[in-house]
Amino acid sequence: MDVVIEHLKEYYILYAIVVVCLLTLLYLTRRYSLPAIFYTVEITIYLCLMHLVVWLVVNLARWFRENSSMKALAEDGRPMDAPTWQTPLLEFWKRDAYDPSWVVWLEVVAVALIVFAVWRYRPMRVKRTRKRRTFKNETSGRGQTAMRPGGAGSSYPVNRGRTGKGR
Repeated sequence: MDVVIEHLKEYYILYAIVVVCLLTLLYLTRRYSLPAIFYTVEITIYLCLMHLVVWLVVNLARWFRENSSMKALAEDGRPMDAPTWQTPLLEFWKRDAYDPSWVVWLEVVAVALIVFAVWRYRPMRVKRTRKRRTFKNETSGRGQTAMRPGGAGSSYPVNRGRTGKGR
C-alpha cells in the first residue's frame, strides 16, 4: 500500500490533469457517455448479484452435503467424505479457486444470458431533445408565449362552466 501512496504523491499533477481532461470529455459527450456509463453500471450490478447467488448456492450445497452425511466423523469433526466445494467470492477471475471446475463455465453462460437479456429487454436509450416548434402567434423568446385567453400566465379562465343564465 505504501508503494501506491508513494506513486500517487509522485504523479498527482499528472493524474489531476487526466481527471480534468476526462471530466471535460465526459461533459462534452454526456448525451452518449452517461447512458453508456449507467448501462454498464446496471449490467455490473446484475453480474455481481449473479455471482453472489452462485457463491451462496455452492456453499449451501456443501453445508447440506456435510450435515446430511452418515459417514463416520474424522478428527476435525467433519464426515470422511465431506466435499471441498468452493467458489471465490472476491477473486472470481482465478479459475483454479473453483472446486467443481464446471461452475466457472456455469457463470460464463449466466453472464452471457444476463448481458443478452439486458441488451434485449432494457436497451440503452439516448434521449434526443427535439427542437421546439414555434407558431406565428408566439414570440421568438424561448419559453415565452403570446398572451391568449387561458394561456400560460393569464388570469382569464378557459372553461368558465355554467354561469347560471339558463341553457
